[in-house]
Amino acid sequence: MTSTIDVARAPEAAAAPVLECRGIGKEFPGVVALSDVSLEIRAGEIHAFLGQNGAGKSTLVKVLTGVYRATRGEILVDGKSVQLRDPRDAEANGIAIVHQDQPLVAQLDVTRNVFLGQELTLGGGVLDLATMRKQTTVALQQVGASFDADTLVGELSVAQREQAAIAAAIVRKPRILILDEPTASLSDSEAELLFGIVRALRDNGVTIIYISHYLDEVLDLVDRVTVLRDGKLVATLPVAETSRAGIVQMMVGRDIEQLYPKEQVTIGEPLLQVRGLAQGHMLRGVDLDVRRGEIFGIAGLMGAGRSELALSLIGALPRSTGTVTIAGKPSNPRTPRSAKKQGFALIPEDRRHEGLVTDMTVRENLTLPELTRYSRAGIVRGGQERAAAKSLVERLRIQPPHLNQATRNLSGGNQQKIVIGRWLLGDAEVFLFDEPTTGVDVGSKVEIYRQMVELARRGAAVIFISSDFEEIAGMSDRVAVMHKGRINKLFEPGEATAESLLYWASGSGDEAKPASATSRETVADEATSQMPSADAVASPAQVAKPPSVWARWGTIGGMVVVLALIAVLAPQFLALNNIFDVLKQGSVLAFIALGLTVVLIAGGFDMSAGAVSQFATNLAAGTLIAGAGSAAALGLGALTGLVAGAVNAALVLIFGMPAFVATLGVMFVAMGATLLYNGGQALTLANQPGFFFIGQGYVGPVPFVLLLLLATTAVLHFVLKRTQLGLRMYAVGQNLVAAELRGIGRARYATASFMLGGLVLGLAGVILASYSYGASALATGIDFLISALAAAFLGSTLNKAGELNVVGTLIAALFLASLSNGLILIGISSQALPGIQGLVLILSIALGVIHKRGIGQVLIF
Repeated sequence: MTSTIDVARAPEAAAAPVLECRGIGKEFPGVVALSDVSLEIRAGEIHAFLGQNGAGKSTLVKVLTGVYRATRGEILVDGKSVQLRDPRDAEANGIAIVHQDQPLVAQLDVTRNVFLGQELTLGGGVLDLATMRKQTTVALQQVGASFDADTLVGELSVAQREQAAIAAAIVRKPRILILDEPTASLSDSEAELLFGIVRALRDNGVTIIYISHYLDEVLDLVDRVTVLRDGKLVATLPVAETSRAGIVQMMVGRDIEQLYPKEQVTIGEPLLQVRGLAQGHMLRGVDLDVRRGEIFGIAGLMGAGRSELALSLIGALPRSTGTVTIAGKPSNPRTPRSAKKQGFALIPEDRRHEGLVTDMTVRENLTLPELTRYSRAGIVRGGQERAAAKSLVERLRIQPPHLNQATRNLSGGNQQKIVIGRWLLGDAEVFLFDEPTTGVDVGSKVEIYRQMVELARRGAAVIFISSDFEEIAGMSDRVAVMHKGRINKLFEPGEATAESLLYWASGSGDEAKPASATSRETVADEATSQMPSADAVASPAQVAKPPSVWARWGTIGGMVVVLALIAVLAPQFLALNNIFDVLKQGSVLAFIALGLTVVLIAGGFDMSAGAVSQFATNLAAGTLIAGAGSAAALGLGALTGLVAGAVNAALVLIFGMPAFVATLGVMFVAMGATLLYNGGQALTLANQPGFFFIGQGYVGPVPFVLLLLLATTAVLHFVLKRTQLGLRMYAVGQNLVAAELRGIGRARYATASFMLGGLVLGLAGVILASYSYGASALATGIDFLISALAAAFLGSTLNKAGELNVVGTLIAALFLASLSNGLILIGISSQALPGIQGLVLILSIALGVIHKRGIGQVLIF
């Protein structure tokens, strides 16, 4: 593969070490993750890190990229000792990484994701988007991407996100590029494209550190391998001096004589029967029978319909047509919960998001599906629950064997064991294993295979879905091959080989069956040559599709319909004077909603928004009554908002309080301060024409407050969308993990959002004082909060990314003001308006959820 990838050249001496680790150790409470690891990475080589899950590979990589700091030891780049305190230090030393989980911000475009953490700016922190877009386009061309720099990441397939992540690494001109399980979610053709990119990078001087559980691709691609086991270095040696079996032995510390421990189990009568099952265009009439004691393999490439079949069986995807029976009884579950009651158990492809509650402990995850077994009158019997969880940990050899360990901190292989183990004590009869060994080490794979055999031995029906044709052939009794939503070949026991499965999965068998005398090598070559392109094999389950027309424009259409209906019922609604009054009234609400939106964008929440604005209203009114001018009122309002924002930020970020609790407390403090300040009396202003002009004046026929609102929105939109500050606030709020891996800390940008939002809220309070000719004695902060929340969330449904944004908030706030005005004109009591606003808030959040939802959660509890 020819490439002109622009990278920093390695030193002339190709064999010289570009990166060295000397005695690296890393300890966590109670766990030694790395112990005295010393190795050298040579310039211009592809060097593999191998080992089982939990061997220390990920920890070592995080030390090398500044995510973790080593407990002891030294890291050298080009022979010089370096301190890697965070990812930016690593990038400054020429080290970049493409993470396995592709931590990108789905709501941002590719350009902003590529440069996140290393933005190009003009003066004042303004993003140089033109240059960033140009460089992103070049990087995307170099990785063979079919999408452009302006595409939303949320619209990319898994393979395309991999390309975007590599492009992000390329623009940093790395000398050392770390690829962590880059092919785990790729089809064969996509993987081949990736290998070409990797070789091109190496040929252009980049040193590659390659991490993968797929030993065949490692042996074909890399120059040297380093094997880790239990946090210790086992060996570093040229790939030419080892073999697949030798690597496996070093990884597990023992011989694995049989990688696929299939055993002969008595096969019983059919348990699961499927006839004519269809699901949209992804399943097109699937027929199959799975018998008790049988491991039934389903092979196919990405996009063949394998995962859709599993999801249709458990009710996570609606069926178009077809019938399913379990033990002769009809099965048509509407939800995964119903499927569990009917005897289904799912080990989903995406274990982190669809198989686990990662913030829960090992014990809680293992016992969650069968929690009623260990409960009486709704109270969990802790001793029985712990005993059951402990037996599963021992049976599955989960490491580390700590029941109270947070599941998110475990390796992929141990997480997968938990997903499987949670079903072993239940009454499930049909087990659906969807790509159970993806990203799992050799030793954990064997353990998973053994559990499948054990389930078959006890009389369950096991459906084994995989794109690894070798493991399907090695572990299955019978194998069905899927292609384009149909089963196009059924292999009886002993007939399937990896080559023949690939032949049929690629669609070759649809044209003509292979001749019996054809060699395995020829069949494999033919299948590979006819393999679909990356775009052709991308599964809808893997692709975040662009929002539908309804999702994109439905909210605006609904607004137009509502306003049109009000105009029909109350013709005076469209009178010019009424329209300007509505815009003036809506502008006051919009200012509060804008301040709240700024906080929400960075992942915060501010219950005190309405109360802070009302307190600022009282301070502004009191200041003017005391004889100070409008400038003093504005300054005091702004200061009040800034102080409130700083207090909220301190409570959340320094004291670690949940944002809801912290800002709820500040809300009550602000409400109490308001009543103390005004003594329970309204503060009425008079003879303040200059101040009143802010909220009640006109420029021609247009309310001045509307012009002020538009200007404020424009400034906020520019800051949030065109500056480094705004980009990082969005990143922290939308995907904190991605932000932190790019060296962007939460504290700075969450604080900025609280204070910027507070500033707007304080000014909103002053504007409210001008609009209302003073300050009310009543505590109306809650009403303001409900309206502002409704505007913020309703506004988020107005853009294709489904993200919070100030322009959407502005439009939604003006709509809500129009709705309130129209309902009053129709004759609905103003006392009902808070309830209607609450309904709008619920509806807007529901629309946002629908807008962002893909297949959704398929946990079966």
